[in-house]
Amino acid sequence: MQARTSSSRLPAKALLPIEGYPSAVLATLRAGNRDAANQNAPNREHGTIFATSDDSSDDELARQARERGLTVFRGPLHDVLGRYYLACAQFPDDCTVIRVTADNMLPDGGFLRGLAEAFTAAGVDYMGTDWPLCGLPYGLSGEAFSVSVLRKAHREATDASDREHVGPWIKRNCRSTFYRPQGLGSADFSHLRCTIDDEEDYRRMVCLFDQVADPIGVRWHDLLHKLARLPGEPTFRVPYRIIAGRAHSELTLGTAQLGMEYGAVNDHGQPSTGQAVAIVRKAIAHGVTAVDTGRVYGTAEEILGKALSGAWSSRAEVITKLDLSGLTADASEAQVRSRVDASIALSCRALGRSRLTVVLLHRWQDRGAWQGTAWHRLLELREAGTIAVLGASVYQPQEALEALDDPALEHLQIPLNVLDWRWEAAGVDRVALRRPEVIVHARSALLQGVLAHPPNRWPNAEDFRAVECSQILERLAQQFGRESVTDLCLAYPRSLGWVTSAVVGCETAEQLEENLRLSRTAKLSAEQCRVLRQELPRAPEKFLNPSKWTKQHEYSAKH
Repeated sequence: MQARTSSSRLPAKALLPIEGYPSAVLATLRAGNRDAANQNAPNREHGTIFATSDDSSDDELARQARERGLTVFRGPLHDVLGRYYLACAQFPDDCTVIRVTADNMLPDGGFLRGLAEAFTAAGVDYMGTDWPLCGLPYGLSGEAFSVSVLRKAHREATDASDREHVGPWIKRNCRSTFYRPQGLGSADFSHLRCTIDDEEDYRRMVCLFDQVADPIGVRWHDLLHKLARLPGEPTFRVPYRIIAGRAHSELTLGTAQLGMEYGAVNDHGQPSTGQAVAIVRKAIAHGVTAVDTGRVYGTAEEILGKALSGAWSSRAEVITKLDLSGLTADASEAQVRSRVDASIALSCRALGRSRLTVVLLHRWQDRGAWQGTAWHRLLELREAGTIAVLGASVYQPQEALEALDDPALEHLQIPLNVLDWRWEAAGVDRVALRRPEVIVHARSALLQGVLAHPPNRWPNAEDFRAVECSQILERLAQQFGRESVTDLCLAYPRSLGWVTSAVVGCETAEQLEENLRLSRTAKLSAEQCRVLRQELPRAPEKFLNPSKWTKQHEYSAKH
């Protein structure tokens, strides 16, 4: 059981009391308990080690652990892999190590024995609760590996992150699989959270253990079901796809409406900062893994900086867009580089981060402009670690094809909806499938919301029969058993195998709730997608591209 006092987001959380015990001590006592339901299980020799650091900041934690009868080992503060290696120095190579962390209160002896037995039976080098695939809440976790593998990791792992988090190197370099308890059945609790990372998490655990007669002996699945019943906790998780070992939700929260009055049919205006923060956090609590924003989206980045403070910062990635406005066509190389640096610095400051996860060109034309200076500067910033992933937001199929031809690009955002026939006609889908590592986000599923409204709210476009198109959408929604045209439109991008996620914004919590709910409805079949393409009219670009809409339409929609 690894534990330390010097946590940054919630200082000294290991010493915070839960039912009369320091939280880290209670977690350790639970991990070593005897599950009454498993008294007839094989009597294997096992023990629990409380592995904290030898830094003076953990003196009190070590003292309290010893007072509770725990075996305490003290090793390096930051080299946690080294701490595990030293703690297990006296054990033979074939001894099994179960790694748990003291901010996770639910794992008990029964849970960890089940993990150990499954690990032995699987004959692999590593087994862990791979959240969310395991169906368990975030925080009900453990990892199993042999002392031999631990020693190999200690010898060969050099990256600071691998040495801090212990398991990743083993998982990447050895035979591994994930653990799902047999008693879980088909249930999915991955929308729940039971770790302690901030004040909100701590209050949740205090409520969970409140009035529990035996906080050490209570079984993990009894706590799990109580957790699911706690007031205010999410009741589901939005669907996700696993790409390169990471979960990507099929719904991404767009934030333009949170930072300014945006959208042709925005009848509610910009929400207050408090409302916007609540919207972001509610989306993330329901499993949304990414939020989309941009420097030009008003105050959206500042709002995300507030919403993603503390432990929330690690629960979703932010995708932002570069702002190169104000640069003239004949701007010098120095001016362009300075503008790129300023945009990145402003985004970091607004979001409260030292580095950005995903940065997109807001206009594809900027990649080749100024002799490619802006793109080259972004590549330099990625190399320096200021940016993790580079991508582009495009408007035309040809731009998407050019972007997918660049191996440096790992994220692509396109406008896509049931009326937009251009992408597959140009073969963007086939090219995207040849680059499965590229994350493809589809915005404009509702075309700034107009497709969810009567045709009198739609923009004018010559030779496009809006009323007839609206009637066809209504008929197909009924024919396919969808609850509404909105349901049909949101299902379409989720049903395309080459699209990772649909970017959908909202102005109110009620709209978010509907979007979250509709993200879980059935996808369209391949035949239904074919029927959509066949029966819906081909909308002209003047209709599909909001930048070509008239000012009169935007005004009438808002007033």
